[in-house]
Amino acid sequence: MYIFIVADFVKEQKEKGLIKHWGFSFHATPDILDEILTAHPDAEFVQLQLNYADWENPKVTARENYEVARKHGKSIIVMEPVKGGALAEPPVEVQKIFRETDSEASFASWAIRYVASLDGIITVLSGMSNLSQMQDNLSYMENFKPLNQEEQTAIRKAQEIMTGIKSIPCTSCHYCTSGCPQQIPIPEIFSARNQQLIWGQLEKGVEEYRNSTKNGGKASECIACGQCESACPQQIDVINKLKECADCFD
Repeated sequence: MYIFIVADFVKEQKEKGLIKHWGFSFHATPDILDEILTAHPDAEFVQLQLNYADWENPKVTARENYEVARKHGKSIIVMEPVKGGALAEPPVEVQKIFRETDSEASFASWAIRYVASLDGIITVLSGMSNLSQMQDNLSYMENFKPLNQEEQTAIRKAQEIMTGIKSIPCTSCHYCTSGCPQQIPIPEIFSARNQQLIWGQLEKGVEEYRNSTKNGGKASECIACGQCESACPQQIDVINKLKECADCFD
């Protein structure tokens, strides 16, 4: 396994004093994580995709991976806490639950505080695109308070709602697009479809799709080469999802 080869190199660099701490980012299944941590007990941390929407997602296995890491006593760095920005503007039903619980808290703060409240978390990586987002994050993380019982209950209600929504779990990482022979803007197409699935905004979805594909790369132009699926960290069934989008938009 590739991690075993890299680990040997990292250990050598640590012995030379060039590295103080070492760990790795992980996107696979709990059994593989357990195998790696058993073989490399000196790994000090694991970077995992954790957020309340993916906690029980069988393709992401967030909870199971978290539990394996903690079983081995490893600290955790969290990636995708806001799910590529999707949880900064969750479905209306979820927004209502959060507003009823705390009318002042941003939706992003619910997502980040959820993972930061877990045991063993050392860092939460939050992608911020402007100053106001940074200020919002600092407002509740500078003097961090874990979610209380009422807030945990609100999160569970939100999870139940989101489990019932059949959206496409794309985080717009764009790993899938660089090798696409048809130059299909896959994340943008999935975003357009999610406008319809999550928000019920049919015309807005069509408009987004047209804007994203005006220079080519329609969903119907997919040749099913599979490059995108091998690159997708969310393990999305991209080919079939593009077929669904083609049926809807083309």
